Amino acid sequence: MKIYFLFLLAGTAISSVAQMPDIAGYLNDMKKEMPAQKSTVFQTAPTGNYDLQYQRCRWHIEPDTLFISGSIYTSYTLTEDAEHIYFDMSDLLVVDSVMYHGSAVAYVHADNALEIPFPATLAAGVTDSVTVFYHGVPTGTGFGSFEREETETGYCLWTLSEPYGASDWWPCKQTLNDKVDSLDVYVTVPVGYKSGGPGLLQEITTDGIHDTWHWKTQYPMATYLLGIAVSNYAEITLYAPHHEDSVLFYNLVYPEDSVSAVDGISAIIPSFVLYTEIYGDYPYADEKYGHMQFGWGGGMEHQTMSSVTNFGYDLLNHEMAHQWFGDKITCASWQDIWLNEGFASYSSWLCYDFKEDPEHYYEAWLKGTRNTVTSQPGGSVFVYDTTEVSRIFDGRLTYYKGAWLLHMLRHQLGDTAFFNGILHYITDPALVYGFVHTDDLIAHLEAAADTSLTTFFNEWFYGEGYPQYRIMWNDDADGHVRIALSQESSMPSSVSFFHMDVPVRLKGETDSLDVVIKHTANGQVVLLNVPFEVKELLLDPDLTLLHAQDSIVQVDLPPGVIKASVFPNPADDVLHIQLFESDADTYTFTLFNAASDAVMRNSTFISGQESLVNLDVSALPSGVYVLFIENSSRQFIQKCIVK
Repeated sequence: MKIYFLFLLAGTAISSVAQMPDIAGYLNDMKKEMPAQKSTVFQTAPTGNYDLQYQRCRWHIEPDTLFISGSIYTSYTLTEDAEHIYFDMSDLLVVDSVMYHGSAVAYVHADNALEIPFPATLAAGVTDSVTVFYHGVPTGTGFGSFEREETETGYCLWTLSEPYGASDWWPCKQTLNDKVDSLDVYVTVPVGYKSGGPGLLQEITTDGIHDTWHWKTQYPMATYLLGIAVSNYAEITLYAPHHEDSVLFYNLVYPEDSVSAVDGISAIIPSFVLYTEIYGDYPYADEKYGHMQFGWGGGMEHQTMSSVTNFGYDLLNHEMAHQWFGDKITCASWQDIWLNEGFASYSSWLCYDFKEDPEHYYEAWLKGTRNTVTSQPGGSVFVYDTTEVSRIFDGRLTYYKGAWLLHMLRHQLGDTAFFNGILHYITDPALVYGFVHTDDLIAHLEAAADTSLTTFFNEWFYGEGYPQYRIMWNDDADGHVRIALSQESSMPSSVSFFHMDVPVRLKGETDSLDVVIKHTANGQVVLLNVPFEVKELLLDPDLTLLHAQDSIVQVDLPPGVIKASVFPNPADDVLHIQLFESDADTYTFTLFNAASDAVMRNSTFISGQESLVNLDVSALPSGVYVLFIENSSRQFIQKCIVK
């Protein structure tokens, strides 16, 4: 799914729908419209006693009214002895009848669940079936569920079930642990209207008043990925190369947008080829890929036929990437939604990275999204509370920080290990067309890189925040460069230190040297021999790390003066003092209060190979203090504030 968020790109507001997804305003409005806490019906309905095999959905839709009627035939295999079967179904829908083995049977429809008792207890392993006939006026509890709008030339009625909205408009099994193996969808609409759906279009039949569109897919599909849309669409058919063959691109678009649709869809065919090269075969190659236009503010990766609001390059690339990440393999919990959205976001970035990009949009995009992620100090990629829909689809965390997590992994592991690990993950026979957890991804990346990623994921996935780097450096003009590196966490209560390989670039008049510092502790000092005079030091010049509010200071060492950086200032509990000294010596640190009384004093030996000293100021009253540092030959003084 791609929603629009607002972010600043190099100081300029980007609002084009063809650009990066972003609407802070949309999310704020959504929070007002949605209940803050969403109780998922599948947390209470006991739908876990059967495995979906096949479903046949028949729906009758009149696009000028917000109404649905139809029937759902479900074939299933019991996974345990059972006396009844349950479906998730909104109480606002009306059950007309339930047919079981050719006869109408009793049922209980309450608490957003439909219970169908069996005549007798059925044994585990039995394959059975039931048909539910129903109608109603659905009310959305997801990002739309079941919506209707007026277009320039008619009406459009569309569905969007993610994350909890499928049961709003049809009786189903709304879980993230069971995919239906195959599916037939019949949508009956007035003549002149067309319907999109999953898989291949089998036929269109008519009685002269209504047309019935029959779609069929033979691939496993999660319930929330089933979507339909009905409007007086124009049809656009294209083909994308796929090895020695091609894949059908079938699209239903508003007639007034036909020209932009052709241009936009044609532009992503090279992206489709790129995805097949780095992620393997298109997962539904013998069916189709395509789009059905709708009125929601973004896009939704309905399996084999994404719903999109327009035909911007980034939006289409994002939804297309979901066919691998989200559809082929699907997060097994909304806590791991980044496995869908982070991958789709990063994949759309790769469409710039792997092609000619004369406007350097890839670089601008990285800077803009990094600014968005670091605009607030906290927030984890892992979703601790899945009852709040707006948190599941938080653009800053789920989309952008999730994408940055992948971007950093790529540069920490190297392209070969990273892309091999991703390919093995997305093609793992034990995972394909099933559900995945973050641990599944970690296992494949660790195997490809022959390393442990426990620390990385503890800090960047489960933890909150990002590092703020403090660098002091000096070139003595004799070829010796000294770099002192520390960091401050934006959320020290969650992650006190981020263990990363930190790239820096040393620049001279005409030469440059790239150096990677394996940052394992604050106060690290690196001594380098550089064959040219260094004029400038750049931190993370190629945008490979998530960081912000950094400090880079070039220092000299005049006689009698100690060079130091004090942070944070104001301080809460700990005052960090990063020294920049080359001489091993004993240093004394004294804090004076406003009355010039010494309230803290300690001495420590500094070897010259470490540069960070921490003063615990948690017991001091709030106020202004003066820090005085001295060794055998130098001194330092600075005003400090304790909060």
